[in-house]
Amino acid sequence: MSDKPISHGLGIGNGSLIEHPDGTVEYRQTGKFLSAFRVRVRDVTGFAVRKVTRDDKKRLKASGMQQVLTVQGSGTTLAEVAINYGTAQKIEAWFRAHRDFGSGAQSQAPVAQPSSQAVAPSSVADELMKLAQLRDAGVLTPDEFEAQKSKLLA
Repeated sequence: MSDKPISHGLGIGNGSLIEHPDGTVEYRQTGKFLSAFRVRVRDVTGFAVRKVTRDDKKRLKASGMQQVLTVQGSGTTLAEVAINYGTAQKIEAWFRAHRDFGSGAQSQAPVAQPSSQAVAPSSVADELMKLAQLRDAGVLTPDEFEAQKSKLLA
């Protein structure tokens, strides 16, 4: 990597990720001068996306037209930010494609190698949230959502 930060645009209205030489990445929202969060790529192990709550509107200055992205690492929340719909998927895809994604969690805790039991709850929760988003967006009917949910929980 170069000695200068590299900016990765996420598309119109989605902001950009700025990759720094020290292994950190910051997310800047469109039209904002300050970063919304800055994390080490190697510390990130997962993501969660949910609807904005009343508390988020106060705490994160979120609008009802946004979602909340939580960046997770080794059982803790590394960052939380209110973002436009569709941005979370772009941020997650960028991180997962990065060569250092999740490498910090593996090197710090070699005993906690992923097993089917350790990965399943997170994966099921992620899938349920994705299904709920599809239902809320009108892509899935409530019946289709329940059928898929039943399969995941079986």
